[in-house]
Amino acid sequence: MANIRIDFSKTVGKMKPLHGVNSGPKTKVFTYNSTPYFLEAGLPFSRLHDVEYPYGSGEFVDIHCVFPDFDADENDPASYNFGLTDLYIEAIREAKADVIYRLGESIEHAPVKRHIFPPKDFAKWARIAEHIIRHCNEGWANGHHWNIRYWEIWNEPDLDIDTYEVNPRCWGGTPELFFDFYETAAKHLKSCFPGLNIGGPALAGNRKWADRFFRTMRERGVPLDFFSWHIYTADPAKIRNAAQEFRSLADTYGYTETEMLLDEWNYMENWSNQPPSFDKLITAHGAAFCAASLITMQKSPVDIAAYFEADVVKEWCGLFRVDGMAIGTYTESTVFPRPPFHAFCAFNELYVLENEVFSECGNDNCYVCAASNGTNSGAMLTAYSTCHDINPDDSSVYRITMTGLPAEGCSIVVYSNLPSPNAPQTHMEQLPYLELTTDQETCTVTLYPPADCRTPVIWEISVTAKGALSSRDRMFRTEKENAEFDNDLVIDDEDLLCEDE
Repeated sequence: MANIRIDFSKTVGKMKPLHGVNSGPKTKVFTYNSTPYFLEAGLPFSRLHDVEYPYGSGEFVDIHCVFPDFDADENDPASYNFGLTDLYIEAIREAKADVIYRLGESIEHAPVKRHIFPPKDFAKWARIAEHIIRHCNEGWANGHHWNIRYWEIWNEPDLDIDTYEVNPRCWGGTPELFFDFYETAAKHLKSCFPGLNIGGPALAGNRKWADRFFRTMRERGVPLDFFSWHIYTADPAKIRNAAQEFRSLADTYGYTETEMLLDEWNYMENWSNQPPSFDKLITAHGAAFCAASLITMQKSPVDIAAYFEADVVKEWCGLFRVDGMAIGTYTESTVFPRPPFHAFCAFNELYVLENEVFSECGNDNCYVCAASNGTNSGAMLTAYSTCHDINPDDSSVYRITMTGLPAEGCSIVVYSNLPSPNAPQTHMEQLPYLELTTDQETCTVTLYPPADCRTPVIWEISVTAKGALSSRDRMFRTEKENAEFDNDLVIDDEDLLCEDE
């Protein structure tokens, strides 16, 4: 039995936007539409990388797609191809998510390499990126005022540091060349847009490379609003350890205010034997992994996170599935949620409560997080182990002691996200498990997994003060959230002043 303590009166921090994703809600050239699920889970960020893979389908996001002829005039709007990228971002905005725009190129797994080599003119590349930002945020070239705040320079330049001359996938050059490139781009963009967050480099995870990066950037006085990095693992503890290491590195080199963005993460047991991991990441086991990882990130130095991947046709997509392949019929959605989607919904129930409160469990396989806004409170918990099965008589049984409940009394509802009996590997259902009212400020409940359930369960607890409306009764975003999102369109003109070079 796992003994859990939650104190809803003890705030320990803010809930963080960790349930972001890579890719937008309309994918495969706008055929599949996940917008209702983006809204349901309140997904806060959509990172633009590997969009419409491979090569951005020649039209989406990547620098070579938006600016097809590198020898063209970067100051001429006619040199740019914004059409489909604009539509892609508009779909994200309709889903009420913010964008993390990766400036660079998609990964290239194919043996013929095309766009991942160092640009032939670093300064011109930086000016091209500048005009992309102006188009999105300032209306340049018949553009928009989206106020996209996060702009990421490149992706995984450390991925092939030993084989970049033979088989580069993201950066076909030396680390030293990348440092020169990053310095040029970051200094130029930050001088143009001091109010935006300019960062990178979307590290694949090489710690020694990261140390050299931080040291070189500090020596050269390069601004770094955020440091982004990636991890694929079956062990949430490795996410926590990596986050602590990168936070420590940033602090060591004086980047104490630099945000930590984990903007690619997913389940992977063994890169040399990938199929079993792709089979598991879409199941209830994958759902428990996502829940455990989100909880782990909340209690770690990670500030923002984005799961890879939300594009329903990609192998990495554990959130959605397609029921009936199609092309060009996105007005008739054929997208449905997979079990891990419910972990993101559960985390969002805490995120909208804003304040993380004290929670702890002494069992290594037990993960718990709780939040409160004073009137409404909630918690999510699960048992997760790198082993596929969890013993129902061990860490899947919870004895939960809740303190700091509303003095005026409250209602408590416990929900269980369970594998569907008819399709336990691909479907999950949420059911009320326990409902009670109490006038006490302390309450203890014990939760048991359903009989014959050999897969992990994600539990959600909803606490509502007497006479108040449950936070779960809102439709997608609260009115406050929608107002804050719409207010993002208001931009300080002083942040946008920069002469074209």
